[in-house]
Amino acid sequence: MKTGFNSLKLKIVLLFSLLIAIAFAVNWQVAVRTIHEEKIDDLEKVLNHLLVESKDEYIHEPLTLSSDLSFLYSIPHNVLILKDSEASHVRFKVGRVPYIPGDKEVSASIPLENNLFLNIISDHDKIDASVAKYGAKLGTRYLVSLLFVLIVSFLLLQRYMRPLAILAERARGWKSGDPFEFTLNNPGQEIDELSRAFSTLVHRLEGFRVKEKALFKEMAHELKTPIALMRARLDVYTNSDRISKEKMVAELGNDIERLMSELKNVLFFESSDFEDSSSFEIADVLYDVISKVDILTRRRGLRINVSGESFFVQAPRKLFGKLMTALIENALTYAQEGSDITVMFDPAQKSIRIANQKGGEKYLFSSRIGQKMLDRICKEIGIRYTISGDEVSYRIDLFIR
Repeated sequence: MKTGFNSLKLKIVLLFSLLIAIAFAVNWQVAVRTIHEEKIDDLEKVLNHLLVESKDEYIHEPLTLSSDLSFLYSIPHNVLILKDSEASHVRFKVGRVPYIPGDKEVSASIPLENNLFLNIISDHDKIDASVAKYGAKLGTRYLVSLLFVLIVSFLLLQRYMRPLAILAERARGWKSGDPFEFTLNNPGQEIDELSRAFSTLVHRLEGFRVKEKALFKEMAHELKTPIALMRARLDVYTNSDRISKEKMVAELGNDIERLMSELKNVLFFESSDFEDSSSFEIADVLYDVISKVDILTRRRGLRINVSGESFFVQAPRKLFGKLMTALIENALTYAQEGSDITVMFDPAQKSIRIANQKGGEKYLFSSRIGQKMLDRICKEIGIRYTISGDEVSYRIDLFIR
């Protein structure tokens, strides 16, 4: 699988890495701030311990605001504690109130007997340096971890998205007539569903191409006969003075009528829709068709009577609607003017009957190509049909499986 700037794999890796980087950055800031606060708390405890020990062991006289506190810096115990701690620039101070530290200071205070307070103050310098050093180490480890996650993610995506590359390669190499099989071991649920859907689409395309080839073959066979007859009649008419104009026009008219009838058959059922089956009510489709042909119905003075109880079917709705449109238009076209067209539902047998009085013309499905088109559509929808009639009436019965 080729990898470029528009590669889905690269985009997924970059997005995942960006999210991990944001999580690392937030975690790094929280960790650094937490450590800084804990070090300040620890230093406050150390300074407070130093004051308590100094008061109990080394301060024997009451301190005043002007007392010299330099001796506190040289006490061995204080020197040892301050050396091992992160205190810097330590100052002792006697005040009337506890010392309030600034932004870069840490302090501790204890009360004296004369209502004064002994304060010790330290700067953040050592704490800031220590936290900065730790933060740099932690950031380096995070960057290494991020790089490792990015590489592992890329390799895993390379492996798990490999079936998509194989599918694309198979699709590019597929040609009409060649079998298309796409089977892999454990490709992942989503990719497996995609491959199954693509294989189904390919098989449906194959079926459509087979039908298309058969349709054109049938059209070529059925349409060449009236065209050849017209060509022959014109040759005869050109080379003979005995054929009357009226006879020639009548014969050509019949040939043209036959040709138009075949073309009408093809236009009714020119293709099949790629549509999955769905559940719908027969009456909904029928009344939709009747509303579309209302002008033709009124023009010829016809009436469409619907009787019986409607029922639900499971079939491709658009394709079923196309079939019903063809059947109703067929009845409207060839029915006797001013007559009734009857549509009867039978939910017990799941059947539909369309019947009309004959008007004396040929019917849409009387030719071979019309019959084949009707066979094809009914088979695809899942319908069995019968055509029957006598000198007066004509009817089509549809039996839905």
